[in-house]
Amino acid sequence: MTVINRRMPSTAPTANAVAHLSLVAGLFTLTGAAALVVVSISTVLPSGKIVWGSIALAVFSIGLLLLMSAAAGYGDLGLTSWRIGPWSLTWGAIAFGLATISWLSPQTGTPVAIWADSILRALWMIGVALTMLTAGYCVGPYRLAAAHARRGSDALSRRFTNEIRSAVVPWVLFGVGIVAQSGFAILTGRLGYVGDAAASVRTASGYSQYLAVAGECVPLAVVAAAIRAYQTRTPGSWLSLGILFVTAIIVGAVAGGKESFVVVMLAALIPRTVARRRPPIVAIIASVLFFLLIVIPFNQAYRSTARGQVTLSTGQAVASSPAIASQVAESDLSPAVLGQSVDYLAERIRTIDSPAIIMQRTPTEIPYSSSAQLLIAPVVDLIPRILWPGKPILTPGYQISQEYYDLPPQIYTASDVTPEGDLYRHGGWIPLVFGMFLIGCALRILDETTDLRRSVHGAFLIVLLFPSIVEAESDCATLLAGVPGVVLLWLAVVALSFTRRSAPAS
Repeated sequence: MTVINRRMPSTAPTANAVAHLSLVAGLFTLTGAAALVVVSISTVLPSGKIVWGSIALAVFSIGLLLLMSAAAGYGDLGLTSWRIGPWSLTWGAIAFGLATISWLSPQTGTPVAIWADSILRALWMIGVALTMLTAGYCVGPYRLAAAHARRGSDALSRRFTNEIRSAVVPWVLFGVGIVAQSGFAILTGRLGYVGDAAASVRTASGYSQYLAVAGECVPLAVVAAAIRAYQTRTPGSWLSLGILFVTAIIVGAVAGGKESFVVVMLAALIPRTVARRRPPIVAIIASVLFFLLIVIPFNQAYRSTARGQVTLSTGQAVASSPAIASQVAESDLSPAVLGQSVDYLAERIRTIDSPAIIMQRTPTEIPYSSSAQLLIAPVVDLIPRILWPGKPILTPGYQISQEYYDLPPQIYTASDVTPEGDLYRHGGWIPLVFGMFLIGCALRILDETTDLRRSVHGAFLIVLLFPSIVEAESDCATLLAGVPGVVLLWLAVVALSFTRRSAPAS
């Protein structure tokens, strides 16, 4: 009897089928966003216009995400492969879209009121900005630069393997980071949020920037430990990961930052996603609950203590942290606390205020800044202070607080600027359109460089750049000026962490 071997057809969707599905879903979603815009325009009350407009922007951003995924060929929308471009659109849907609804809550603490009409204009502006970012990412002239970026990344892969050199590497990185952060705190009197806030706008030194960059080795130690744990799966590697993970969270907490918790989570989550090809849903849900029930209440209590009626020194603030943590842990972790944290988080991540106040006061009250500053400021920021001791202290967030919100100089707070708001205040719509298009091109180059399908080396660079680029709360010059130092740190950490490939026999 003749047996015919027939290959069963594969049920897995092809890349073209996934791209086609994303394209269709994106067009459908954009149609839904257009319908929501019509609803917003036809609504009578300004509050209703803002609610529907915010939802429309969120849906529009998701539509752009689907189109970006289809154009770039990302079967996972680029999210589980940690592409910064798609994550920027996702964050835009949340921070510029849904979180804007929280603006309708009573506004306190801002001398200059933001008008409802300004919020609506800013929603339109962000829609245009995200559209240009998507266009630059998908069809911009990024290919030549991306090819060079891929060659550089491939050169690292040819020289270094994906295996961590030894069990000591994560601890060395952690030690470097702790020494750098401690040195920064001792020499400047500041550790993250706590300490002398006035020093950040009054004085600067040639070493502070280097110490701040080296301090990023703390979360990078968690990345290295996670990579090694998933490679070796030995009890010792899991123990090292656990200790470093918890310690990094504690270090970030005593510095008064909430973002540090998210960065440490990313440091452990990205290697796990690369190893397992899927995110740990249960662990993510547990982390979100811990963040809302523990991290946010602790951070609020800690900050109010550190900068209450009397500003504590760095040492005093750190010394008070165990008692505050104990009080938070013993408090009632009820759904009411969860709701309060959600409301607080929505207000904190809302970034529509900056473009709204800039559009409200520019150019009618505050003239446009020179567009040339968009080119000059990053160059000035890149010059080491060691070579230019008298370099001006660049504090755009502090300046925005005074210029646009009329806050007195003795209140040392940095307001969000956002690249969108910064581009608009430097000339209006033309800098905004062209600037966001170029940012989209730059994000595509970055995502090609850190492609985790080719090498796990990019995980370090993603952890370093993900918060500042995705959240995008600073101005363009600060974003650009921070990239070279981060890239140099990335290259140094890769060289330290991974084993070298053996030279081929001749």
